[in-house]
Amino acid sequence: MAYQLTFFCRADEESGQEAINRLLAEVSSVGDPLSAEWLGPFADQVAAYSLVTRGSAGHPVADWLTLEVHVGVAWNAESVIAASPADEHGIWGCDLLATITLSGGAPDWPLVNRIWTALVRLWGATPWDEISGFEVANSTPDAVRTKRGNS
Repeated sequence: MAYQLTFFCRADEESGQEAINRLLAEVSSVGDPLSAEWLGPFADQVAAYSLVTRGSAGHPVADWLTLEVHVGVAWNAESVIAASPADEHGIWGCDLLATITLSGGAPDWPLVNRIWTALVRLWGATPWDEISGFEVANSTPDAVRTKRGNS
């Protein structure tokens, strides 16, 4: 079963590819090296990669995750309204939606933490998931992992 962690952001990026390039540069600036596989092509508003942290021997240290970025207020409006129908979390008008999808028995939680940190640093991201809703913002990736029962 897959787990998705979504981030609502205000970024003013021109395209999905430009946004994800900026995000990946930020994520790659710290921590262990990554392996990345481009997924696409998609519409200009969307970009996606499969990512995993590489160990010292250059091999993946966990399962691959998928990172998707969608830009544009109109493009993301349905997701924003579904998560916060009355805008009680101040996300209406968000123009960037980033989603991390994890599957498998060994999620790359350190990479999730790096992406989460980069999204907050770059664009003041507000996290949301289907398990905890906006309460996931009170967690860290380690706490989310514990709730899901994954190691």
